[in-house]
Amino acid sequence: MRTETVHFESLDHKLSQVYTQIVLGMDDFYRKNLPSCSEASLDQEGLVPINLTRERPNSYSSWNEIFVDLESLRSSYSSIQSEVRRNYMQQQIGSLLRLARWRSGEEIPFRENVRGLLYVNENPFSETERTEIHQRLESLLIQKGFLGTLKEKVKKWEQAQHVPSQQVESVLKDLLSQGKERVVQKMFKEMEDVEVTPVVVNGVPYSAYCDYVGGKMYINGDLSYTYESLKHLVTHESFPGHTTHMRIRELGLQSGDIPLDAGLVITNTASSSVFEGIGDNGIDFIDWTDSLDDEIYKVYQEIKSISGINAAHMIHAEGKPDEEVSAFLRDFAFGEENWIHSRLRFFKHTLRAPFIYSYWRGNEAVKETYKRLSEDRKPVFYEFLYKNMLSADTVKQFR
Repeated sequence: MRTETVHFESLDHKLSQVYTQIVLGMDDFYRKNLPSCSEASLDQEGLVPINLTRERPNSYSSWNEIFVDLESLRSSYSSIQSEVRRNYMQQQIGSLLRLARWRSGEEIPFRENVRGLLYVNENPFSETERTEIHQRLESLLIQKGFLGTLKEKVKKWEQAQHVPSQQVESVLKDLLSQGKERVVQKMFKEMEDVEVTPVVVNGVPYSAYCDYVGGKMYINGDLSYTYESLKHLVTHESFPGHTTHMRIRELGLQSGDIPLDAGLVITNTASSSVFEGIGDNGIDFIDWTDSLDDEIYKVYQEIKSISGINAAHMIHAEGKPDEEVSAFLRDFAFGEENWIHSRLRFFKHTLRAPFIYSYWRGNEAVKETYKRLSEDRKPVFYEFLYKNMLSADTVKQFR
């Protein structure tokens, strides 16, 4: 029996409204009790960076009240008919309970937090695995004709593909236009009227950021980019990544076809990895890998994503000093100093530290399902992927 693309019963819609009110109330309570931090761009997101609903949040005066409401709701969701939806909501509410416990002050070891919040594999990548991916990258760079050590080959490739800083914005505009056209042709015609404006920003702890509500894609002007890295960021953040994902969900909310929880983006929960995994697989969804340089950057991006898992683990599970983590990012991920500094700021942000696992673990989960599909099943999968809320486990239940 094949997975239903979208199946939401009336009880699910009612429970989702309750869920949304609890989560928004939890976010309000968290924000009111948030200590000041140096990363304003991340702090301002709270627990719910995006809310496309008009629901009123519950009013809470303690974390215990939130625990009680979440436990009651999780019990109610056990009677939902759709197995995929039921499994997802059990994990999602479980991760919200863990998030509430953690933010209430409970001391939870980093590895347990990664597993309990995201429902993904919390292990870092072994030296053997890291060596293997370096070998894959080196093989591609040799095909391209570069000589020297792997680090030298990477530097030469980056220099050859470098986009001057004064051209980044115009290149992004062109890539956004091309990406959207491919999404309209291959995935969702509904994206035809959606526009995204690239904006260069400085002093931020990320490479790029999707401001869905504002219709913007922010790019970190302190970093250096190749044409292929900009292409990746466009597909991850906008077409067919976050902008596309959120627009399809918003249209489903407006039509009443999708429950209200689709209107929320919540940091550090079971839904996070698939949200990021869609972005990282986007270039394949629209068949936009059309050069050896694209193939090179795909592996290079895998290395950067994996390096985030290992670096966060080094800091929070192994107690390694910043200098050792920086050296790792320099040696394994060939990171430039501004990128390393930006990454460390992200990894060391309390709320974002476990979240870094979402990127690679989400990439894995979505890719594992996508790679086994025949061409005729891909459109159905896109409907399933973009119109269901999913975890790394439940995305694999598509059949």
